[in-house]
Amino acid sequence: MENARQSFNKIMRYEKPERIFNWNRPYGFYADKMATQFWHQTIERWHGEGLPLEVNSPAKVNYFFGADRSLRVLLRTGVWPEREKEVVEEVGDFEVFYDADGALVRQFKGAKYEAAMPEHIQYPVTNRSEWEIFKKERLDPEAPGRECFEIVLDGEILLTSSSGAENFAQAQEIIRESRWPVEITVGSQFGWVRNWMGLTGLSYMLYDDEGLVADMLNHLASLSESVVTHFLDALKVKIDYATWWEDMAYNKGPLIHPKFFESLAVPNYRRVNDTLYSRGIDIIGVDSDGNLDKLIPLWLDGGINFVYPNEVAAGNDVLETRKKHGSEMRLVGGIDKRTLAQGKAAIQKELDRRLPLVAQGGYLPSIDHSVPPDISLDNYTYYVELHKSKCARYINQIEI
Repeated sequence: MENARQSFNKIMRYEKPERIFNWNRPYGFYADKMATQFWHQTIERWHGEGLPLEVNSPAKVNYFFGADRSLRVLLRTGVWPEREKEVVEEVGDFEVFYDADGALVRQFKGAKYEAAMPEHIQYPVTNRSEWEIFKKERLDPEAPGRECFEIVLDGEILLTSSSGAENFAQAQEIIRESRWPVEITVGSQFGWVRNWMGLTGLSYMLYDDEGLVADMLNHLASLSESVVTHFLDALKVKIDYATWWEDMAYNKGPLIHPKFFESLAVPNYRRVNDTLYSRGIDIIGVDSDGNLDKLIPLWLDGGINFVYPNEVAAGNDVLETRKKHGSEMRLVGGIDKRTLAQGKAAIQKELDRRLPLVAQGGYLPSIDHSVPPDISLDNYTYYVELHKSKCARYINQIEI
């Protein structure tokens, strides 16, 4: 029987695998950098419904259900060095602190952080002079430690290394021998800039000083290109796929006009992705929430060929996306998590609707974001078992 890495590569290349690759991964890192594939409140609920108490983390839940996952190599293509968390005030359930990017935010303390996004009080970049300082201090491609990377499985760091480190050969061995597909993180265009300026600030800046936004995106692309090139040329080991992070849409469409995205970001995607393609990485994805309909053609133009998590509540439909874009765009996610809270009949209806797409190849069906605490252990168990049996049937229908 082929391993998960082999199955992933066959499915994403429209070849016939022996089994489905059951995509499971963390979505989002909030104030305390904890992965939220399964909310901790979800796991606490499930403990009361029969989940063994020792199964107490997203990683352990995955092992318990026999899920597949990816070995992630986190490259330092963004803010480095990160700012140490500095708490400036604590009031009740909240704390006010400077985050890793240097933004001043207000956030729930402890496990309650999962229930809401942080409230931004002050952003690190509001004008050109602040950008020049931020670029010099936080986005220097030659900053000490920039060359380091973390190898991560289920949100847990297995190894930190660099091409000049004593354990670099160990890192090569872990990547080479992994039975899980290996991912490298490339960076961001819109998403990180929005984090540094705020959506309102970025929107005004596109009107007031489009050249500043262009400089920010160009610098991020140059930084990604530099880090990725250095890493891959030193590694000389097969990487299965690469990912970008954006979160640049809401339920009605993109957070910026597509014309800005096309003129400012797409050329940068293309040059970084050309670097990946030239080094043997031809599966390149983007993680973005919201309705992606108007963005997908632009991402395709920039060299991206799979999108996730395809949130149904935001209007995404993997069946319609495949009709529009054919096999050129691979798809991941697309199973409406809300149905898992509604009961077994709703789960079966949802899987009956979406899973036939598996037979076309290039689709990894999974829940369309994190698993919230309104989903019972019984419903989730039913979903996992039904997903497995139906996918096995549709995998056999793939034609080469």
